Amino acid sequence: MGYKFNPLTGNLDDAGSGGSPGGSNTQIQFNDAGAFGGDADLTWNKTTNVLTNKGDINLDDGGTYTTTVQCVTPTANRTISFPDATGTVALVAGSSGQVVYNNAGAYAGGNLGYDSTKGTFGYRSGSSSVTQATNKSTGVTLNAPCGRITMNGAALAATTIVSFTLTNSSIAATDLLVLNHVSGGTVGAYVLNAQAAAGSAVINVTNITAGALSEAVVIGFAVIKS
Repeated sequence: MGYKFNPLTGNLDDAGSGGSPGGSNTQIQFNDAGAFGGDADLTWNKTTNVLTNKGDINLDDGGTYTTTVQCVTPTANRTISFPDATGTVALVAGSSGQVVYNNAGAYAGGNLGYDSTKGTFGYRSGSSSVTQATNKSTGVTLNAPCGRITMNGAALAATTIVSFTLTNSSIAATDLLVLNHVSGGTVGAYVLNAQAAAGSAVINVTNITAGALSEAVVIGFAVIKS
């Protein structure tokens, strides 16, 4: 048996055993099988009290949506967008590029992290280290978004620049490298900079003092995408 909503009386009227309520093609129709007619994407299971929608759900400014649901579990990759007056913030579920925030202050889906207690943001993992062999111009390989390079202790003459190549799969030609002299050697004696390329970067170390230095300088670096 089917029913149709009568807008004049506010009642559900018996549409007969055929289950065809007739009336407007925009009305929502319910029948004993637990299905909404007029749209095959919208179904209601009256046994489990589950409403299923295979299409989009649109909420306009004329109303609100309230639920006690704590999470959204997609069956495939889905994009959930929360637009505001200035733009759209989108969360992509199931994607390797997702960014997920929780109350502990952690971002999952990558090695980025946010410490909500300290208010700091950076790499949660991926740090590594390497030691330069032979001399200060010897290339090193370290495939990580951040890390430390312990340079060879060979002499570097006064006011002299030495360059070496960091091979790193995390680096693209458009990236920036943040470099710091973190330990080993004379504080304030060196100037560091780098030029990124696809899969590598040339790091330049300048001894800005008036004398030669033979120090195993430790350089800390982080790759910034741009």
